[in-house]
Amino acid sequence: MKLLTIDFGGTFVKYAVMDESLNFSDKGQIPAPLASREAFAEAAGTIYETVKGRVNGVAISMPGIIDTDRGYAHTAGAYRHMVNTDIKALLSDRIDVPISVENDGKAAILAEMWKGSLQGVQNASACIIGSGLGGAVVMDGKLRKGANFASGEISGLLMDAGKMAMENFAATRCGMSAFLMRVADAKGMSHADFEISSYYEEAAVAKKRISGIEVFEWIEQGDEATCRVYQEWLLDLASVLYNLKMTLDPEKIIIGGGVSRSPRFIKDLKEAFQNMLAGTKAMGFPGCELDVCTFTSEANLVGAACSWLEKYKA
Repeated sequence: MKLLTIDFGGTFVKYAVMDESLNFSDKGQIPAPLASREAFAEAAGTIYETVKGRVNGVAISMPGIIDTDRGYAHTAGAYRHMVNTDIKALLSDRIDVPISVENDGKAAILAEMWKGSLQGVQNASACIIGSGLGGAVVMDGKLRKGANFASGEISGLLMDAGKMAMENFAATRCGMSAFLMRVADAKGMSHADFEISSYYEEAAVAKKRISGIEVFEWIEQGDEATCRVYQEWLLDLASVLYNLKMTLDPEKIIIGGGVSRSPRFIKDLKEAFQNMLAGTKAMGFPGCELDVCTFTSEANLVGAACSWLEKYKA
């Protein structure tokens, strides 16, 4: 059994062929096709053509409120043209094997429940830091999807009470694109100089852009403006984690996304989170472990495969 797994992120689309023993091959990435439904379908179809005849199915991870029973996207994060789209129907002309579609945050937590850091954990939450912010919830050992497949949509949490503007949502304050935009502003640079999802379309992809890796090098070098933004960003993220902890009482919260591979970031986020919990612990509230996804930036790919297997091998 081999699956083509595709993770539609806000900046890049990552893909790989994977078997049930988590052996990967044919790995690659392309710029995110954000321009239209047709661009989305073309990207998925083109990737599939490279492995056609060698895979038993296609497992997709993407942002948004996803009806996994139908493969239908009610919302789609950065893929604004994919709102209210039957993904399976859209791809049926290009892909001739069974397709599954899973929300990216839920895919990540499925991966960790299957063969990662949440094996045997009954109550947990996930915070996946990508271009935006993904999330998911495990309760009593089961993935919680919610009445409308929208459980764990932490991207829509408000950061400041009563402000309903887009820039006040957790996704646009706590994702990597938000962090990079804040760094650009602090340093008087253009957003288009950085790997920010809204600037990573069509002609823009030809230009080499500043990534999170380079920004973390600035932090290590002690760049004053970048370090100031970094501390503010850590507090915003820690606030999201604090609210997850106080609402859901999980045994642990796991952090995913490419930035979770940075030991410096994980150390600093754990410190900010524990500092925020100190007051509630003094009042008798229990603590909460903060852990890293075993599969880090590949969690969405592994979880998409897990979702496919649950749907078609049940």
